[in-house]
Order: sequence, then C-alpha cells, then structure tokens
Amino acid sequence: MPNPSGIILYDKKPGITSFSALGKIKKTLGTKKVGHTGTLDLFAQGLLVVCVGSLTRLAGLITAFDKEYEAQIIFGEQTDTLDPTGQVVKTAPLPTLGALKESLKKFTGKIMQRPPEFSAIKIGGKRASDLTRAGKEAVIPERPIEVYEAQLLDAELEAAASNDLGPANDSALVKSARVRFLVSKGTYIRCLARDIGADLKSAGRLQTLKRTRVGNFSLSDAASEETLTAASLKPMAPDVAALCGMKSAALKAGAENDFYNGRPLRANLFAAPLEVGTSAVFAQGGVFVGAVTMAGGRAKYEYVVPAAGAGQ
Repeated sequence: MPNPSGIILYDKKPGITSFSALGKIKKTLGTKKVGHTGTLDLFAQGLLVVCVGSLTRLAGLITAFDKEYEAQIIFGEQTDTLDPTGQVVKTAPLPTLGALKESLKKFTGKIMQRPPEFSAIKIGGKRASDLTRAGKEAVIPERPIEVYEAQLLDAELEAAASNDLGPANDSALVKSARVRFLVSKGTYIRCLARDIGADLKSAGRLQTLKRTRVGNFSLSDAASEETLTAASLKPMAPDVAALCGMKSAALKAGAENDFYNGRPLRANLFAAPLEVGTSAVFAQGGVFVGAVTMAGGRAKYEYVVPAAGAGQ
C-alpha cells in the first residue's frame, strides 16, 4: 500500500507503551507517517485512535474529543504514580459503599484537577515525571476539566454477604470499585482515583484502566495486535469524516486543480453550499483532497492533500 492514509483504531494491550503500538502499525502499513491522538499509560489498555499519512493533520482535532474509560480503583492505599507501577506512599481506612456513591456525585460536572507529578507535562522545559524522579518538586497548577458521567459498575466489598450495590450494603467497606468515567480532554483518571480517595478520607489508586471510546470511535471496532492488517486502515470517506466530527463537501467536476492550487474557495467550486463548520472535501470519485472551514459566511482552507497522494 503506497503512501497509506486513513485512521487506525487499535486495541493496545497493557504492558506495552503507546509508542510500541505505533511501531506495530508502522510496520504493518509500511509507513513512518503516523500520529497518535492521546497516549495510554504503560499499565493501561484500550483504544488508540491513530492517524496515518495525510490524516495526521487531524490528530489535534481527535485529541480534543471526549473520552470514556473503565477504571478499577483500589481503596485504602495510594502510590506515588497513582497506579499499580508505583510505590505505596499512603495507607488509610477503607470507605463505605454509601460514601463512595455520594463522592462520585461530587466528581461529576465541571471541577478543578491537579495533574499527577508523574506525567509528561512540561515545567520549565522539563517533564514533571523527570523532575519528580530526580527528587525535585514538580508544582503543577490545577486545571479545569469536566466529568460528564461517573457510573459505579461493581465493587468488591469487605465482610458483606454479596457485592450487591443496593442500599442494603451502603455501610459495607469497599476494597475496590470499577467505575465508568466519561470525561473531557485533559482529564487524568489516576487523579480522579486519588481525589475520590481523599474525599472519602481514605486513599485511592488505579489498578486497571481501559479506554473504551474516543469521541465517536469505539473500542469494539478496534484491531488488536493479532488482528491488525493493512485492511484495518479506514480511508477518509464521508462516514469516517462524520466520526471525526466533520461534515462532507463535494467538488464539482473540473474544480480539483483550483482546490489543489489553493485558489479562493468560491461557491461555484462545490456541488452544494458549504455547511457551517469543518468539512472534509472530496473530488470526483470520492477522492479525499483536504478540509475547509465555513464560518461567518467565509470559507478557509484547513489543509490540502498533495495531489500525488490524494486518496491513497
């Protein structure tokens, strides 16, 4: 497949880095031009949306999408990394199931969150994780995030007749809980575990984390390391454009050269009036040629696929 272009949905396994996952995709497709849209920690698993070829220009758009996770939170202890790879730095009593239910309500909506010290966030040009490992203080300011949903899926209860989540067990102590989070861009699920634990006057860390959705893209449609092939690549088409949050626009016959050469985006270039927002543009035969944005009655180019690589 020469100069492949499109989107790969990949199911990353726990224990490998997102960078290694990209290596598998590069090898399978025979290309070096790939762009991730949000990495997953080493211990985490789930959906990576990977842009290939000319669609790497869409990486920033997809990174901004809301994301859905399933997280297993361990209560009663906290590690320095807030996940199973770190050292225990705090222990505390277990919370009750009733208190956990109330706490999850508090962590729904627009809240402020302090990112973890073990992260790739830059402070003075250096990663916070590198500063922390060197014994230096990594002061990261709080930032606004939004948790749209925090749904308790199941829990491991101590000394209870069953793990039923009903009111009858609200006084039972919770050893661990599995929670589904739907969150905005930039949300650290590790920090939600930390902050929920603190709110419960306990401690919390992640044990497992699975990303199940990115925007309109679902883990159920992703290829694994074993099933990934060149056919896993989704070329840009109107249905893929819709998944990316874009509309679609078609050029009139003979208008391709004007578009490729960046000439003014006159209405007579298109088969129908442009809709407000960003549109993927297709030439005759469904060839993807770029993207444009219509705002305030004026259209502007977002990018143009080089003519030699269009549709590949």
